[in-house]
Amino acid sequence: MSQQRLLAAIMFTDIEDYTALMQRDEKEALNIRNRHRSTFEVTTEAFNGKIIQYFGDGTLSIFTSSVEAVKCAIELQRSFLEGTKIPVRIGIHVGDIVYTDEDIIGDAVNVASRIESCAVSGSVLISDKVHDQIRSHQDIKAQFLDAYELKNVDGAMPIFAIANDGLIVPKPEEVKGKLKDASNTKDISNSKTKWFVIAMLVLALTIAGIFTVQHFNTQHTTPNELSIAVLPFENLSSEDDAEIFRDGITEDILTQLSKIKDLHVISRTSVMQYKNTKKTIPEIAKELGVSYILEGSIRKYGNDIRIAAQLIDAVTDEHLWAENYDKTLTNIFSLQTEVSEEIVDALEINLSFEEEQGLAIVPTQNIEAYKLFIEGRNEADKRNEESLAKSILLYKEAIALDPKYALAYAEIANSIYLETYYSGRDPVEASKLANEYLDKAEKINDKVSRIYSVKGLINNIEGRHEAAENAFKKAIQLSPNDLTARHQYSTFFYYTGQYKKQLEQAEIAYRLDPLSFPTANSYFNALSANYEYERAEAIMDKIQNRDDDSNQFVINRSYFRLFMDQKKYKKAIPYLEEIVKTENVFNRFLGYCYVKTGDTLKAYSTIDSIHKIGHPREKSQQLAVVYAALKNTDSVLFHLDTLRNKQTRTLKREHDEFFDYLKEDERFQAILRSHGIE
Repeated sequence: MSQQRLLAAIMFTDIEDYTALMQRDEKEALNIRNRHRSTFEVTTEAFNGKIIQYFGDGTLSIFTSSVEAVKCAIELQRSFLEGTKIPVRIGIHVGDIVYTDEDIIGDAVNVASRIESCAVSGSVLISDKVHDQIRSHQDIKAQFLDAYELKNVDGAMPIFAIANDGLIVPKPEEVKGKLKDASNTKDISNSKTKWFVIAMLVLALTIAGIFTVQHFNTQHTTPNELSIAVLPFENLSSEDDAEIFRDGITEDILTQLSKIKDLHVISRTSVMQYKNTKKTIPEIAKELGVSYILEGSIRKYGNDIRIAAQLIDAVTDEHLWAENYDKTLTNIFSLQTEVSEEIVDALEINLSFEEEQGLAIVPTQNIEAYKLFIEGRNEADKRNEESLAKSILLYKEAIALDPKYALAYAEIANSIYLETYYSGRDPVEASKLANEYLDKAEKINDKVSRIYSVKGLINNIEGRHEAAENAFKKAIQLSPNDLTARHQYSTFFYYTGQYKKQLEQAEIAYRLDPLSFPTANSYFNALSANYEYERAEAIMDKIQNRDDDSNQFVINRSYFRLFMDQKKYKKAIPYLEEIVKTENVFNRFLGYCYVKTGDTLKAYSTIDSIHKIGHPREKSQQLAVVYAALKNTDSVLFHLDTLRNKQTRTLKREHDEFFDYLKEDERFQAILRSHGIE
C-alpha cells in the first residue's frame, strides 16, 4: 500500500452556537452560513490555501505555509466582525499528515480540531508549533494563554492567541472545549462526526495532488547552492539557566551542521546578532545570503526541556520540516545529532561516511560540565582580560567534571593564547601551555576541528608555517565551515605571499561570517592585495553603513590605503585628516597626499606638525616620506640616514612605494644596504 507525507498548516473554523441559531431563526442561520462560506472561499484562495471540506457550520482547510494560514485567519475574523457579526472560532496547528490510498494517519488534524474547539468567537488560537514559525513576523502578534491538556492528545499543549488589532484574545480561564477535564468536554453530534469522516476521505483524495506541487524545492538545488543560518532559539522559559541551554543548543546544532561539506553554514558570530530580533525570515536571509533558515524555541520545566525546531525555505518563506523534541536534561545531548540528521534528510544531502561519524560525536554526556562550558564560551567571546581569565576557570571546572571533554581542552588553549593579546601574558609561556592542552585534547578525540584551528592559529602567528598549514587543512577537513580555520588560513597565505589563495580563504570566511567586522575587514584586505579595488571598496562601503562607529578608525585607515594604492590621493585625504587627530604617525601619508594633489602649503604645514613629534625615529621616517613627495632629495637622504638600524621594517615595506624615484641613486642604495635591504 503506497503512502505519502505532507507537512501542512491545518485550519478548522466553525460558527459558534450555530445549532441554537438554526432552531431560533433558520433563515438567518442560512444567510450567516452562506456569507461565511463566500468569505472563506475568497480569503482562503487569496492566501494560497486549499479548502478540504465544509461540514455543516464548519470548515477544514490546509496551507503550505503557517504564516499564510495565520494571515488568512486574521483577515477572515476581521471580515466576520464587520457589520452583522458572524461568531466564528478558528484553530490552527501544523504537522505531518501521512495518508494512503484508503486512509489518513496522524494526529495533526485531530489537534487542530481540538484547538479550534477551545477558541471563542472572534479569536484565532494556534499551537506552539505554529507560533514557533510566525514569531519572527512583525505584522503578526501572538499572546501566550496557557498549556492545556486536550482530549486524546498526549501531554499539555501550549496555546497562543493571535493578538492583532480587532481580534478577540480570550482569557486563559475562558479556554474550554475539548479538554481532558470531563466538565469542559462537549459531546460531538453524530452528524458532525459523519462530516468529519467525509472530510478526512476528501483530504485523502485531494492532498496527493497538492503534495506533488508543493514538495520540497530542493531536488533542483545543487550542493553548492545549499546555505543555512541557525538562528538563536527563542527562550520561552523563565528559569534562570534556560538561557544557557538556549545558547548551547543553537551553537551545538550549528557546530554539527558545519561538518557537512555540501552545506554552507553561517557562523555563530553572525547569527548571534539576531538574538531576540524582530526581523522577518526573508530580511535575515537576505542579510546573511542564505537559502534556508533553521529557527526554534526552548521551554524548560525543571529537568524537562522541550525544543521546537523548523526549517524554512528563505526564498518562499515556507517551512520544509518541523519537529518538537521532548527531552530531559540527561538525554539532551542527542538533540544536536537528531536535528542535523532531519535537516540533511530535508535538503536531500548525501553524507560521506566520515560526515556521518562526525554528526554522531557528542562532546560530553555530563550536563553540569556542558553548562560550565557554555558559560565559559560566552565569557571568552567578550575578549577582555577579566572575561578570558574567567573562561579558563569555567573550562577547567568542566574538565574536572568530565576529564574526556576534548572540546573544553581546546577552548582553554584558545583562551590562554588570546591572553597574550588582551592580558599581556608572556607569549612563550602561553604557547607552551596552550599546546599542552591541545595535545591532551587530541589524545582524547582527534576528530574535533577546534583543536586544529587553534593549533593553526598559534603556529601561524609564531611563524611555523608548515605546521600551521597542516593544522588548518585538518581543521577544514573535519569541519569545512570552521570560521577560525578559514580566517587564519587566509592570514597564513598573506604571511607567505600567496595572495590569490589568501583571497580564496578570506572570501569563504566572509560568506561564513558576513556580519563580523574583523572577517569583513580581512576580506577587504585580501581583495586589496589582489588589486580587486572595486570589490574592496564595495565591501568597505557595506561595513561603513553597518558599523556603529566603534571601528571608525580602522575603517578610515582601510579607505585611505585603498585610495592611496590606486593613487586617488584626493579621496584619501579626508580619511587621513580624521586619522591624524589621534595618530600622528600617519602624518607622513597625509603630507604625501597633499603634495600629490598640488597643495604644497598644507604639505609644509604637515612637516611642521611632524617636527613637533617628540620621538626622533618616527620624525625622521615621516619627514623622509613627505620630502620624497616634494622630490627634495637631500632632505630625504638626510632623514633616511638618521634611521640607520632603527626603522628597518618600515623602510623595507615603504621604500618601493615612496622612494622609487631614488632607486638609481648610489647614496640611497647605500642606505638600503645599511638596513639589510637588497
